[in-house]
Amino acid sequence: MKTILFFVMATCALLFFLVRLRRRPSTNLMSVEVIVPAFNEEPVIEQSLINLLRNPYVKRVICVNDGSTDRTAEIVANLAKRTPRLLLVTQENSGKGAAIMAGLDHVTCDQVFLTDADTYVPFGDRGLRRGNSLGYMLAEIEAGADAVGGIPSSDLRAGGLLAYVRASVKLPMIMVKRTFQQILGGAPFIISGSCGMFRTEVLRDVGITDRTNVEDLDLTWTLVAHGYKIRQVNAIRMYRLTERYRDQDCDAFLAFVEADGNLLDAGDHPVKALVQP
Repeated sequence: MKTILFFVMATCALLFFLVRLRRRPSTNLMSVEVIVPAFNEEPVIEQSLINLLRNPYVKRVICVNDGSTDRTAEIVANLAKRTPRLLLVTQENSGKGAAIMAGLDHVTCDQVFLTDADTYVPFGDRGLRRGNSLGYMLAEIEAGADAVGGIPSSDLRAGGLLAYVRASVKLPMIMVKRTFQQILGGAPFIISGSCGMFRTEVLRDVGITDRTNVEDLDLTWTLVAHGYKIRQVNAIRMYRLTERYRDQDCDAFLAFVEADGNLLDAGDHPVKALVQP
């Protein structure tokens, strides 16, 4: 019976994938703000923020330092001096939910993307049609969704064979299960805290708390309870960064910034040439 149920789920998910393949990413660039709560993320915060600043859909990154005791605040402050597109907000340690709400006070865009400080968001290098996964989430918002979730994964570039074997099982199962949940129940079970996009007014309406220590699950079902429309996008996958791996493009971009600190200005977006359709 379980085998039959699995094949039914997989078949439904596959058909859903095929239908959604026709949907293209949004062409509305520089229209999303990002909130990044950070607590003691010194090894990875620089790469994470620079990667987001390279993203053509990101208008501004709001990093909330949640009482870090390492160099997190110092690193973010140094980057923020080089661009108006990065804002550092500092507070006493209050938890992830409180940090997100503190960042939400500064959001001015209609859409806000929530991610973690140790998460790599692929920004794409193949144009709007194939490269940038944030564009697919934004397209769902523009099509009427109030909140959209992506797929959390692992950064395999520093891993061995076993990491790839594990991912080959984990990733498809997450995609199949959450897609089937959306088909059957109208919403995926959860919008992961590392990859969720929301209408700003919706997020302000329901808010985020740390009352359950699983703020992403709490938020998802609060949205469901309020009747908001939640969708899953399988075209976007986030990767957890490790200190062992460093993006060579990120190093080159840092050198680019060092040469002229003003090049991160929104008026001269450094990946502008990469997002032509």
